[in-house]
Formats: sequence, structure tokens, C-alpha cells
Amino acid sequence: MKKTTVGIIGGTNGMGSWLADLLKTQGCLVHVTGRKTQMTATDVARKCDVVVVAVPIAATAVVIKEVGPLMKPDQLLMDLTSLKKEPVALMLAYSGSDVVGCHPLFGPSVTNPAGHQIVLCRGRGDAWYEWIKTVFEKTGYGVLGKTPDEHDRMMSIVQTLNHLNTIALGMAIAESGIPLSEVAQFATPIFKTKMDIVKKIFTETPELYAGIIAGNPDRENVLRTYEKVVQNIRDLAAIGNGERLKTAMQAAAKKLF
Repeated sequence: MKKTTVGIIGGTNGMGSWLADLLKTQGCLVHVTGRKTQMTATDVARKCDVVVVAVPIAATAVVIKEVGPLMKPDQLLMDLTSLKKEPVALMLAYSGSDVVGCHPLFGPSVTNPAGHQIVLCRGRGDAWYEWIKTVFEKTGYGVLGKTPDEHDRMMSIVQTLNHLNTIALGMAIAESGIPLSEVAQFATPIFKTKMDIVKKIFTETPELYAGIIAGNPDRENVLRTYEKVVQNIRDLAAIGNGERLKTAMQAAAKKLF
């Protein structure tokens, strides 16, 4: 039986590399492209059954516009970005192939699929959607079938608001003017954990987190909510004894938990 051929654009590292390794275990013939590979994005679009766009968010639209017109109706065009509305719309507009939006809700270091979910957004066609869904479920991952709008709305909380809070913490500490080396002498375990996350976001792949915030279609609502909450906290804490802030936290806890 003919092996399914998969071309992963941006598959030399990150989530593209994770998917390449996974698909190889399922008997697929996998080709990866990157900045230094001989094989190009257009090569895999012309020769592979499945083409996966796994480049950074900022480059995703450019790659889709490049390879989409080369795709045939019997192929699958899929992306791995953490945003879904724009990439899925672009894949539908620029290709005539089947289309699936995909977002694993974890990082590339995950080796045990237990408890980890992957979001799939059906774009066009059924056969290839069912194929990739089966691959993920067979290898132990949970699959959430959602629309691009549903995905991005939830990611505005899980990613945009979450990372916004971390970035604000790091920038506020930098703005304080107190050297982190001095602050670290007083660090609690929770603070150390938070600062490890700040360091990772600020120094490893800041473009990823900047893109997650700037690219989410609900970012303005998230930013306004964050600003409003910070102002409310400031007002509630103004009298100095914390009672009003404690009451507000208790009310929020009832909504959350």
C-alpha cells in the first residue's frame, strides 16, 4: 500500500519537528523543509499528499499564499499555528485542496501524549480531516473539534491573557529600575518559578509570544479587560487595608471555582 507522503514546511525544529517524528511512527514518508534544506516549500507542495505549514506566525500568511495555489483537490493543506481564524481563511482562499487547521495545546518537548489535547478546525473536506484525527487519537492524544472562531476566542484567555500577564510582570520589574540580581536575593519559590517563565518568554522566542498577542482577533477585548481589572485593583486597594480587594477576590473566586 502506498505510503502517505507529508511535507512539513518549518519541520526542522519546534512543533514541525514534533509532528514529523509522530508521523514517521505511523508509517508516513515525511519530508521537512527549513531555511537551510535543499528541498523547498514549493517542492513539497508539488510532491506530497499532505503539506503542513509550521513556520512562525509572522511568516504563516506568506507561506500559505506561496504554496496554496500549487495544491491540488486531492491534497491536504494544514497549519500548526496557535491562531486559527486567519490561517484557515487564507488556506481556503489560496488553495483548492482539503484544509485543516491544527493547534497542539502543548510544546514540542512533549513525549507522553496522556492528558494532552490537539485542536482541529475543519476547513474543507472530510477524508483528510478524519485521517489526521485518527492519527492523533491512535497515538494517544485527545482531539477537540472546534471552529476557528471558537479556538481563537479560547486562546485569547489561555494564551493572550496568560502571556500578557507574564510580559507585564517582566516589563514592570524592568521599569522599576531595581536590578534583578538584587530582587533575586529575596525571591520566594513562586517568584522564582514566575521569573523562569519570564526569562523563557523574553529571551528564547519573544517573536512567538508577541505574535500570539498581536495576532489574536480578540486582543483588544483582552487588553481592555486587563487594563480595567488593574485599575479596579488600584481603586480597591487605595484605602490601604485590603478589605475591599479581598471581597472582590472572593467574588471572583465564586465565578471561577
